[in-house]
Parts: sequence; structure tokens; C-alpha cells
Amino acid sequence: MVSIVGTTTGFVTGDPPNVATGDLGLDGFPLSQNWTISQQPLLGVASIDPNTGEWTYTVNQSDFDDIPFGDIVTDTFTVQVTGLEIDSSLNIAPYNLTQVITITLEGVCFTAGTLIQAESGSRMIETLNVGDKVMTVDRGLQPIRWVESSALSPDRLRDNPAMRPVRIKAGSLGAGRPERDLLVSQQHRILVSGPKVELLFGAPDALVAAKHLCSWPGIAIDTSDDPVEYFHILLDNHEILTAEGALAESLYLGEESLYTLSSDALQELAAIFPDTAMPNGLGFGRAARLILREFEARALA
Repeated sequence: MVSIVGTTTGFVTGDPPNVATGDLGLDGFPLSQNWTISQQPLLGVASIDPNTGEWTYTVNQSDFDDIPFGDIVTDTFTVQVTGLEIDSSLNIAPYNLTQVITITLEGVCFTAGTLIQAESGSRMIETLNVGDKVMTVDRGLQPIRWVESSALSPDRLRDNPAMRPVRIKAGSLGAGRPERDLLVSQQHRILVSGPKVELLFGAPDALVAAKHLCSWPGIAIDTSDDPVEYFHILLDNHEILTAEGALAESLYLGEESLYTLSSDALQELAAIFPDTAMPNGLGFGRAARLILREFEARALA
């Protein structure tokens, strides 16, 4: 009997390239296959290769305006595959199967308790306020312009595994990096460097989503039942911060990311950044470093 196998989940942060992709296949003895989208997602558009089962999900940004900032949202679409198979009696028979694909859309953030290098030394992130200055790699001390947090209960983490943080154990990125275990959201990007990065991508360092580093020793999804409180720090520019001795990004509001904000959040940002273009303009500038996609990050493992 034919069954569907392959990638049935995806993740999107709202940052470029703003898509999720996956591959589906068939287990059994199919003689032919024709893949289609039988039900489109609510917050995006899905497509699939009729012959291979390779699917793509692209966020529909016009539907993102009312999603509260910091929330993690799921979207789904359904694929259908039809064709002919050889059944258990060695007869040729038609088959018709469906599969729901679940997409998680999430922001990037540090967890409570994370030590951030600031003007007065290391500070727990929950003690930082608007106006406090944090140390950045490229521009030295920079003032915090916006701070946001969201608390997640153990029940919510169990129900939504994509909300669980990634634990980067002390020393797993090199000597003293991080100095203590660092917990960040799965899509929070960490700065990695080394000869392999330069050889493959022509840059001395690059940003990689924490969940794409989980094949590295000492880095994994945290499965404890402890509650999690995530914090976002927004500066004038996308910057590289020092967190627990490791290098990680500040909140990046590129043009696409702005569509994940609620109307109230956009109004607040417009008041804080009166000279910065909002979603219909150019966004909040360029990323601090080259951002690697999942398949590129896998090449570094």
C-alpha cells in the first residue's frame, strides 16, 4: 500500500528569503504520481512539483498585518497525490492520498537570564530598558530603542515544539563561546566564522539560525519542562551582540519582517523611528552579516 513520506513541516521567520521548502515522496510500489495542492494556506501561497513532490510555501505578507509581534503562528496547507500502484495482490489499482503540511512562523529572541554585554558590563537581558546601551561588534555602544518580551508556559511549549529554545552549551562554538549555556529561539541567528565559512561563502563570518546548528556537538533543542520567556532587543540597525560570550544578532526588522508586526506595534515603531521607512518603503536597512539558508548551513556541519 502506498503512503506519503518526507517533509511535512516548515519554518518561516518573515526575513528573506521568506519561504519554506520541503520534499515529499511515496513509500510502496507506485507506478505513477501526480502531486497537487488541494487546500491552500491562509497566510501564504503553496506550490508543489507535480512529478517530484517538492513543495514551497511563500508568506502572503498582506495577511500578516494583524499578527501580534513576538507571537508564533502556524499555517497549514494540504497536498494531494494520485496515481496507480501495484497492490498487495499484484493488481494495478488507483490511489488517492492527502497530507497536511504545517508551517511555523516565528520571531527571533533571547531567553530571560541571558547575559548581554552592555555599557556597565554584563547585564541580564530582562534588566535592560529602552535607552540602555549595549555593546555591538561593528558600532560599539548602541542605545536600545525597543524591548519586547513574551512568556511561554510548559503546556504551550509541549503543544508547540517549534517554540522550544535551542540550548547552545558552553564552549560549543569555541573556547569561551558561549561562556555559559545560551538559550535562544530556534530562528535566532548566531554568528559563526572560520576557514570553512570563507571557503564556501567568501565571507569571514555568517549568521546561521540556531536550529540549523543542532547537528553540531553541544547544540540541541531544549526539551525540559521549564517555562521560557523570550526577549527581543531592537537597535537603530541590525547588529551583532555579545550574549554569554557568544556573538548573536539583535532583532532584525527587514522589509519583510515588518509585516509580522501588529498595527499597534507598527505605530509604536513609527513614533520611535520617524525617519525610517515602514512596510511600503525600504524597511530597517541591511542585515549585519551574510545570512545562510538551511541548506547552506548544513554544508558547515
